[in-house]
Amino acid sequence: MALSLSTNIAIVCAVFIALPIIAVVLRFWARAVRHSGLSADDYLILPGLLFSVALSINNIVAVALGNLGGHIHMDDAGNIVFDDTLTIFLQTEFATQLLSILSLVFTKLSIVVFYRRIFKGKTFSLISSVLLGAVAAWGVAFFFATLFECMPIPMVWKTLFGTPDHQAVCYNYLPMFWATAISNMVMDTAILAVPIPFVWRLHMPRRQKVAVSAIFLLGAFVVGISIARIYFFFLSSDSYANAMDITVNIAPTLYWTVIEAAVAVVSACLPTLRPLFTGISLDALQDFASKFSLRSGNKSSASFRSNQGTATSNSHSNNNKWHLSFPNHSASSSAKIVNRVEAVRSPSAEEALLELQDQPGGIIVSKAIHQQRSDA
Repeated sequence: MALSLSTNIAIVCAVFIALPIIAVVLRFWARAVRHSGLSADDYLILPGLLFSVALSINNIVAVALGNLGGHIHMDDAGNIVFDDTLTIFLQTEFATQLLSILSLVFTKLSIVVFYRRIFKGKTFSLISSVLLGAVAAWGVAFFFATLFECMPIPMVWKTLFGTPDHQAVCYNYLPMFWATAISNMVMDTAILAVPIPFVWRLHMPRRQKVAVSAIFLLGAFVVGISIARIYFFFLSSDSYANAMDITVNIAPTLYWTVIEAAVAVVSACLPTLRPLFTGISLDALQDFASKFSLRSGNKSSASFRSNQGTATSNSHSNNNKWHLSFPNHSASSSAKIVNRVEAVRSPSAEEALLELQDQPGGIIVSKAIHQQRSDA
């Protein structure tokens, strides 16, 4: 049996409470593994996480008490019933707008500050400073534009959009919603694109450049979600303007807002998690396979020498039938294999990437085999 829209929204919100929490916990665990203190970007991600979780909880409340995902209540004459349920829905919808802006702005600031920690240089410092200013200005402008959409503020949930009472004290904030969503997508795209040219200017193998770029480009999921949110807002804008069945028609916009904030937090944490996986790599597996092969080779060599000694003994006992001749150094020979492995690990992407210029990276492995022979 198919689940109702309300149930699906509640499940989505529950999942996207857990995911950003797990991501941030792993981020701080990675810092502990490296025995490094916390930086400004780590502190900035905490309010981003807090507001993201609050956003999900707020929408669960909207489902439970505000009939989010259910049809709006109407009387026998077909008029909307302005009851406590609709009031709670309007309150939680208003809170969703504010919480999403707060979560996104702190998450964006965390990402840009993280960039500033790993990339150096005047050019990048200037670009990142402009980004920081743009993100901060975006957050302040749209937060207060949303907060004061009605004066006094409680008229947001005491009147319904499109009614004369609402129009008397509130501005038409549909254009502001469009401006918020589109500018948010543009800013995400800019933040996503900024580090890529700097990564490809580093002196390190192409394979590492691709890997590091891929980590940063995982943030493209956020851009995709922003586009999805704009699309669903476009679909619901007519019903929103007409105030008809608003609790159903704008539901996709609201839960895509939840997903966007949560995925933004997860994406901000992904580049910092490499220390947790440094021991799991193709090089490590190859090194293990090399050691295993050497052990097998030593065992085979020992077995061969043992069989050779047995054959020599048997030949002496049967010298009336067989005459074996050996070189003058017929005494035993022994081989000593010395395996020397030197590994140099390059700094991870989470560390200062520009330092890789002096350490081209990779795993450098050298093996030396020495053979010693002694005559009896």
